[in-house]
Amino acid sequence: MKRLNILLATEVIHPGGAETFVLRLSNALQNCGHKVHIFIFYKDQLNEGLCKMYAPNVPLTTANIPFAWLLSKIDAGFFRLNIDISLRNFFIKRSLAKILKQEKTKVIHSNLLKSDKICLSVAAKSTIPVVTTIHGDYLQFYNKTQSKIPIPLLHYKEKAIKNIKELDEIVCISDKQLNFFHEKFEPIVQNKLAKIYNGYDGEPSPDAGSLRKVLGIPAEDFVYGMVSRGIPEKGWEVAIEAFTKLNRPNTHLILVGESEHLRALSSIYAANNNIYFTGHSDKPLDWINIMDVGLLPTTYPSESLPTIIIEYLCCGIPSVASDAGEIVNMLKVGDRKAGTVIPIVNNSVSVDGVMKAMDKYLTDKSYYNEHKNNALYCYSQFDMDKCIVSYYNVYYNTIVDKLEKHTEQ
Repeated sequence: MKRLNILLATEVIHPGGAETFVLRLSNALQNCGHKVHIFIFYKDQLNEGLCKMYAPNVPLTTANIPFAWLLSKIDAGFFRLNIDISLRNFFIKRSLAKILKQEKTKVIHSNLLKSDKICLSVAAKSTIPVVTTIHGDYLQFYNKTQSKIPIPLLHYKEKAIKNIKELDEIVCISDKQLNFFHEKFEPIVQNKLAKIYNGYDGEPSPDAGSLRKVLGIPAEDFVYGMVSRGIPEKGWEVAIEAFTKLNRPNTHLILVGESEHLRALSSIYAANNNIYFTGHSDKPLDWINIMDVGLLPTTYPSESLPTIIIEYLCCGIPSVASDAGEIVNMLKVGDRKAGTVIPIVNNSVSVDGVMKAMDKYLTDKSYYNEHKNNALYCYSQFDMDKCIVSYYNVYYNTIVDKLEKHTEQ
């Protein structure tokens, strides 16, 4: 494997699947001997704690935007007036061009549509290829514009088409995404689509089991749990309603997340001593490690390859989840299943369906053990080494192709 100079770019770093993917991949690439640099657009939206946790030794640069707060306000004013100008973008491009030259970057790995646009603009006059990973925003923006729902981007269709034409490779993480690009953007996506699952290399802390004792949950009791972003679309209310309807003795529900929505739910269900609202955790695996079943009845429109499903599998527990994004394929390999999938109907997930699946895991030990034993087998799909090899091949091939095209010109 030849050593490559790789720059990974994204707008922000905060808790979320796309952002932690950038950090984990960067760290793994560097550990394989590549020269890696992370470039973040907005310094005020950089979670340094996440960087230290997932990519502690990877060099990181944020764009140098003078008077960032003021320029942000001006850009917001332009947007409200439907004027497609961004003063911050000028400085982001200048900072990116500087770091590309300084690092002698050979390939840019961008993430999300707005980042793609900036990276392509800066790389346009060079032989540096731009690769992107799709995390859901192209599809979500498309669906919203079709339904005339406002999005934080002007002229989506024109920008998406321009990006897709100029990108050297588009990596999808779900069949849903692949089908979307084939259906909506043929023929310009021909020969530039690939599917690569996100790699994962997390481990729970050795003393994670002590959290049961902290909550006062007996070792023999059965624990359901959910970890996710605190937005309503992730299905928190469905999970809680299913648990309360289950109404089984010696069962518990742990909810790990932070938001106004969850604080409101915490007040509503304060009288239920078997429901625990823990708040946000930077170590979700520690909580998952004390659960028997993981829940994710999500209807989130941009759901692609939920990291939390990977984390449930990593901890060797089965899941009860909706059929959003790639979840169906994540929870099975061949005939071996590690979860129960509940269909989304009219943008909702059946509380009864979730409750019955939870009950079956509780009462049918053979069924539970079968899915539990399959969890780590299904987790092998997200092996970080496989992910690194796949991305290396994409990087290397695009570098070669770009140089050949440049030579021909």
